[in-house]
Amino acid sequence: METDWYKLDSAGKLYASTVSSRVSTVFRLSASMYKSINASLLQEALEETLEEMSSFKVIVKKGVFWYYFEKTATIPTVSEEHYYPCSNLFFRGRNTFPYRVLYYNKKISLELSHMLTDGTGGMEFLKLLVRNYLKKEGVNVPCVRKKLNGFNFDNAFFQHYEKMVPNWQDTLDKAYKLPLRLDKRGVYHVTTGKLEIRVLKNIAKQHQTSITTYLLALYAEILIDIQAQNSKTRRPITINVPVNLRNFFETNTLKNFFVSVPVTIDPRLGTYSFEDIIETISIELKRYLNDKQLKTLIARGVRGERNFLLRALPLFVKDWISPMVHAKFGENLYTSSISNLGIISLDKELEKHVERFEFYPPPSIGNKIKAGVISYKDDMYITFGNLSNDRLVERMFFRKLVKEGVRIKIETNRSAY
Repeated sequence: METDWYKLDSAGKLYASTVSSRVSTVFRLSASMYKSINASLLQEALEETLEEMSSFKVIVKKGVFWYYFEKTATIPTVSEEHYYPCSNLFFRGRNTFPYRVLYYNKKISLELSHMLTDGTGGMEFLKLLVRNYLKKEGVNVPCVRKKLNGFNFDNAFFQHYEKMVPNWQDTLDKAYKLPLRLDKRGVYHVTTGKLEIRVLKNIAKQHQTSITTYLLALYAEILIDIQAQNSKTRRPITINVPVNLRNFFETNTLKNFFVSVPVTIDPRLGTYSFEDIIETISIELKRYLNDKQLKTLIARGVRGERNFLLRALPLFVKDWISPMVHAKFGENLYTSSISNLGIISLDKELEKHVERFEFYPPPSIGNKIKAGVISYKDDMYITFGNLSNDRLVERMFFRKLVKEGVRIKIETNRSAY
């Protein structure tokens, strides 16, 4: 039966109640062209995209117990970018869209609140928007493409929740926190390193591991060194690795469908060589990345949402307690985060018009610095989003890659790097 409103998915409900002036829950996906963006054509392309992917034609509404989405005939207006990325959408209590479309010079940027979708769902929307924009520009767009009616707006967490599966049982210690001072509200520093996938793959191969594990190990080693230099006490270094559950469970949902997998290196156990770190991370990932173990992470999230006492609380109470619960059982357990959206592909007819894709992670006061990774054609783009003015982590990370023989082009919105 058709309805005029949608429930938020299990992850979206939590994100909706944790929004603040510093925790926007907004991430960015962008595509850079070889020509400057025509704003009027981009607006037309957005209108066409929303007709084809109508599940995004929603505004955020405030209910008695939960936020929800309501269908709308209104179309958002594209605007030229003029502020820091991933800023708050200020939807709480207002009839606003949970996303925005921006442009600047040759770049189209889609910024979305995590309450609507995750990186995979957002990328499907952005790819369609780019396709429609290029069509408006006169590019011969191929007729054969992925059928949009294959997508849905189902809550895949509920679909793959099994009542008999126990909750995730691991107990993580409070993780080491980087000694970074927050910058002014609204300021979000981003630093992107562009590098060749082929070179990085060869280096990872020398260490007999994958690119993802290699990058995690490199990051963990840096965080261990920073802790050793700045603190007498030792705490676990735990990196949050978001995992796309679509790779393990069959679904075509455009809503959120991911879980956070913790990867921990504990310096209290002794000194780790780089090979020790790689081996530990490989074991951790192998333990988690299977459908049986992932079901326990799904069960934890769904059972929390279905808890009768939580459901009965009015929304203003949820808005008050959710940030504290999220901090205690979520971000306090992590030192930082690396999210890899993988390789983005387009039809060959479109590829020659799109130079690159980028992914900016959402700002978070609990993890002041995060990394987003995305690959396109022959290159990988690693972007650090940082709520502080401290450049130490980004510098150490990219310098280590350079020492390994990786040539990197650095771009940043900071005044000086």
